[in-house]
Amino acid sequence: MHASWQSTLTVSAHFLHGMLHAVRTRHGDAAAAQVLASAGIAQSLLDQPDARLTRQQYVALYRTVAATLDDEMLGLWSRPMRGGTLKYLMLSLLDAPTVLVALNRLVRFWNLLLDDYRLHIATKNNLVRLALVERRPGTLVTPLGHELMMKLIHGIASWLLGRELSLHLAEFCFARPRHVDDYAFLYPGALRFNAATTCIHFAYQDCAEVFKREKHALWAFLKRAPEDWTFSAFHHASIAARARAYLEQDLARQVTIQDLAGALHLSVRTINRRFAQEGTHFQAVKDGLRRDIAVHRLSNSNTSVAALACALGYTDATGFCRAFRHWTGSSPSDYRKGSRQDE
Repeated sequence: MHASWQSTLTVSAHFLHGMLHAVRTRHGDAAAAQVLASAGIAQSLLDQPDARLTRQQYVALYRTVAATLDDEMLGLWSRPMRGGTLKYLMLSLLDAPTVLVALNRLVRFWNLLLDDYRLHIATKNNLVRLALVERRPGTLVTPLGHELMMKLIHGIASWLLGRELSLHLAEFCFARPRHVDDYAFLYPGALRFNAATTCIHFAYQDCAEVFKREKHALWAFLKRAPEDWTFSAFHHASIAARARAYLEQDLARQVTIQDLAGALHLSVRTINRRFAQEGTHFQAVKDGLRRDIAVHRLSNSNTSVAALACALGYTDATGFCRAFRHWTGSSPSDYRKGSRQDE
């Protein structure tokens, strides 16, 4: 069962616009509107640059776009990944003796399919590095494609082991994005942008581990896709995730970073250093949790704004409304109207 903080996680509208791009380009705005309707997402969210997608909306949108395009990677690569691609990839990994062997198979599999990029795997200094390497200089970089490929590799490796693998480092060949706070939960480890290539680094010790996965567990993983490889079903290793889980125990309490340090048996200096490595900080995690719970409840319940403000630790609704407008660009009441489809 997923922890509560994971269930309420939201992601940036960057993912909404990125997933719709190929549908719009190939089939037009009417088809994009139909996709949104099928996924249960209000059209008005497109006009809110700081809108957030709930976990459920993200999964529904991904599946709907993949079905519309018959492309499990959402039209983000030059060659479509037809329905069933992930299934046959995963079947080829089940009898691998270690995660490292499985990752080598994954690399060979994708390199049979990708035209614009190839995956490259290398082991050095007790790290395993998987990189997206352009086949021709000047290949167009689509950030969402790079984000999803790294997330897919990380999600598959974590599922095979039955626990979330920490990332030693995740590097991306594009500038630090506006939605960087989402990365702390999608890529649990140190981050770097404007890198020469997009790549992730695992500890060799983790990759050398033996795993045992049965086909019946794979069917459940595939049925839930992309949920389990995007949002790990396992305990998050990142300091941001641990902080979020602690904060959610009592949302109304004014928790300080000193409180967090005591609960995690770490020094404030260590916590701040690890937050910085993950590209975030304590207040951003605290605000992100409040924002996500607010978005989730405004989208899925009739909780009053005043009651929600109180539950999130605000002394009055005015302070909460001011904070919510800063996070999303909308008032809570306007966001509630805009996040729901017309009945």
